[in-house]
Amino acid sequence: MSLTETLNVINDNFWYIPLVLIVCLGLYCTVRLGGIQFRNIPEMCRITFSTESDRKDGMSPFKVFCMSMGNRIGVGNISGPILAILVGGPGAIFWMWIFAILGSATSFLETTVGQLFKVRGADGEFHGGPAYNILNGLGLRRMAMGVAFVMILMYVVGFISMEVSSMASALCGAFVFDGNKLVFAVILTALSAVTILGGVRRIADMSTGIVPAMAIGWFVVCAVSIALSDGGVVNAFAMIFQYAFSVPSVVGGGIGAMLIIGMRRGVISNEAGIGTITNISSMADVSHPAAQGLSQSLGVYIDTIVSTLTALVILSYGDISAIIGLDLESMPLLQEILGGAFGAVAPYLVALFLFVFAYTCLMADYVISENNLMFITGRRDARIAMCVVLLIVVFVSSLFASDAMFLVVDIMLGICAVLNCIVMFRLAGHAVEAWRDYRAQKAAGVTDPVFRKGCMSDPTGMTEWDE
Repeated sequence: MSLTETLNVINDNFWYIPLVLIVCLGLYCTVRLGGIQFRNIPEMCRITFSTESDRKDGMSPFKVFCMSMGNRIGVGNISGPILAILVGGPGAIFWMWIFAILGSATSFLETTVGQLFKVRGADGEFHGGPAYNILNGLGLRRMAMGVAFVMILMYVVGFISMEVSSMASALCGAFVFDGNKLVFAVILTALSAVTILGGVRRIADMSTGIVPAMAIGWFVVCAVSIALSDGGVVNAFAMIFQYAFSVPSVVGGGIGAMLIIGMRRGVISNEAGIGTITNISSMADVSHPAAQGLSQSLGVYIDTIVSTLTALVILSYGDISAIIGLDLESMPLLQEILGGAFGAVAPYLVALFLFVFAYTCLMADYVISENNLMFITGRRDARIAMCVVLLIVVFVSSLFASDAMFLVVDIMLGICAVLNCIVMFRLAGHAVEAWRDYRAQKAAGVTDPVFRKGCMSDPTGMTEWDE
């Protein structure tokens, strides 16, 4: 058995542990927070899409939301739902929805905890996330340092390799000429340098323009394809519900495989329960931790809508037998089906969106990496060294891709999920108290509640909030 095959077996079996923990955490959050993901959608939208400008001493919630959505919405929103359908059948999308609903509650809890235990760094920005939660919430410095190091390694070496490989493949597939790999490697490295050397503020500004535009653009492309399809959207939804508790014979496998693929695609896409998004969401300058929690809770729904659009494009083609009968893998299948509406332009459209989705993820990857570097050390030379390593990774990954590396990163992500779930179970009470305070102020007629840590039974470690 090769190294890649061995890692694949380890990865598939190990991920049962984080998946079970994430589901349990989602159920726990739903109960303790009183079904927050169902009852507070209008408030989520109000907070997220308010016209509030940047605060003088921090970044606005909307900019942070766009950065976090740049990390959530990625290549997985295009390839993931298609893979789920091919492996688990149309019903896998139904379970992706179920786990997204649970993930919405989880995202509120972990985001609120991240806000409670965030700190202001030497750069003047707020920083938070798993490492900060572990140090300030639990007082475990060594564990926190280890998690921060793993995050840096996972993102600088792992996820950025994956994003750059996707961008390079998209460009090389759309523009075929001699030496195209080297040319695009140089272009992608230069583009990455311009992006990261501007720092987090530039990435935030870019995200507010690029992320909404790419989401709307993908919605338009999918809507046109679905409208011009033979099967139609009604047929697509019918198949999702028809096969929610069974697997089509043409797909093979059983309901267990369908549940796992639906759950895993949902979790990896929206990242609820893994803790990674809190590296970004903790940067928001908000008046109350629960406000950012509500915003990120909505983010899970938006991410799921983007994935669902991709699934509907595939399922609108016809019945599942016809889809499987094309005998194509995820990206060629998408290009073939989009070709019915866009003709010869379809491959270029897919390449464009793969590129943009991967690029926004790359920007967010850098933000997460820098956030954890600031936890370990705020030294300028350390940031410069990380930028140099990142650009080397970008250049090399544009030329070469390693399946073994991707599997290692997936395993590391699973380990982070296990640790994050354990930490969230221990710190959940703080988020519940903050939510009660937010609701009490809203009930008293306060439009925008203001948090003071004096309302908490134990405010230890909450350094950035007034008494």
